[in-house]
Amino acid sequence: MSLKETIENYKNASNIDLFKSLNFLKERFESDKARVIEITYQIDAVESDYNKLYEEYKKRVGSDGDK
Repeated sequence: MSLKETIENYKNASNIDLFKSLNFLKERFESDKARVIEITYQIDAVESDYNKLYEEYKKRVGSDGDK
């Protein structure tokens, strides 16, 4: 039974199909969670770099940007 079939018809799925589906979903969850955490660190780094450069830019041209 496929994962989709197991999810849709879990009441009639065998213990083996339930076990396989649970393992797949747990692995997928952990993998996706790790990627989200990695992307969060990347976004934080980009934001930090942007803020650093923007602050320097504001110092050089003034806060209204017309110098």
